[in-house]
Order: sequence, then C-alpha cells, then structure tokens
Amino acid sequence: MAVSVDPPSDSKRVVDKHKLNFSILADETHQVIRDYGLYHAGASHEGKDAAVPAHVLIDRTGRIAWRKRSDKIQDRPDPADVKAAIDGL
Repeated sequence: MAVSVDPPSDSKRVVDKHKLNFSILADETHQVIRDYGLYHAGASHEGKDAAVPAHVLIDRTGRIAWRKRSDKIQDRPDPADVKAAIDGL
C-alpha cells in the first residue's frame, strides 16, 4: 500500500490511471507522515504543509526495515535497491 497526503479522489485517479494493484491510503490529517518523521511544515509551493518525499518499507512487526528519504519528489530509489530490501525482510 501507499500513503499520501492528497485527497482520496486524487489518489483514486492515480490508482486508476496507472492500474496499480494496491491502495493509496489518505493521510489528510498528516498524522502518519508526522509519526514517521516525514512532515515538512510550509514546504509546498503554495506554502502549505507537505510530506517529505520518501519510500518506507515496514516489516510485519511494524518496524521500519528500510527507508529512502529524498530531497526532491523526482528522486526515486533504484528498483533493485527496493527489491534487495524486500528480499532481506
């Protein structure tokens, strides 16, 4: 699954457009991104609060097993690195 601070309607469009086989959960209150230390007050181009771009793998016990925190939304982890992290769980 994925978590986004965007409204559910925006996330649904992303799921439909890209034919994703997982859900995007809405974090409109920003609680999840706060809990994971990914909250950036006033960071959007409109001065609104935003999530720090990140990819987080959480194991079955709820422990963060791997994370990639980015400086820009365009920064994406190498898929091979993500697969290696998953294989290591």
